[in-house]
Amino acid sequence: MFLALLPAAAFGDAAETVRVEYVLDGDSLVLDDGREVRLIGINAPEFGRDGAPHQPLAVEARAELARLAHGARVTLELDRELRDRYGRLLAHVRLADGTSIQETMLRRGLAWAIVIPPNLARLKERLAAENEARARQRGVWGRPDYAPVAAEKLTRADTGFRLVRGEIARVGHGRKMIFLDLAPRMALKVPRADWEKYFPGRPEDMVGRRVVARGWVTAHRDRLYLRVQHPSVLTLIE
Repeated sequence: MFLALLPAAAFGDAAETVRVEYVLDGDSLVLDDGREVRLIGINAPEFGRDGAPHQPLAVEARAELARLAHGARVTLELDRELRDRYGRLLAHVRLADGTSIQETMLRRGLAWAIVIPPNLARLKERLAAENEARARQRGVWGRPDYAPVAAEKLTRADTGFRLVRGEIARVGHGRKMIFLDLAPRMALKVPRADWEKYFPGRPEDMVGRRVVARGWVTAHRDRLYLRVQHPSVLTLIE
């Protein structure tokens, strides 16, 4: 079960109907006016760069998004944060009949749900769509390549988006971050402001709990970190 499911934020007033020029991958597209759009709330398998192989199902995810959106007129619904750090427009995207592209990709198992505050609108719907795919072992949920990795087995070569499992052994406190150690050299890091806003209870209440966390693993010095900003990216292992 997910650690918690909090109410979704309300959409902003902004909505825009546009035409999709082409699809880049399974979670981003380009409009006919040149703007690049990153789909809020999902992460699809990645294409390899600099000679690296494509991740499993990356080609299929892009093909499915292209089937849905290439050349189509779609509605962009904006959330609280309008652009990511790369300058891409962040949006919930709907087809002319109202179908959510994000929920469709999740339901078909061609992306994982991700949760990055403050863009929390439609969170409940996205998680329900993903749960359907997981229950039926569709797409990424039926691939051994994407099974959660034990935290103690991760190395500096394992950065990037991953599902990581482990038991929270201790809690560390920094000025801006809370650290939940899953292994001697691997920790979840939660911005203190996000914990206070979204997480139930005290961080110390998590000690001894077994979890699966999803997100981007990064390396710093001799440690690995996975940034967690919302409880819905943590699944408790009962």
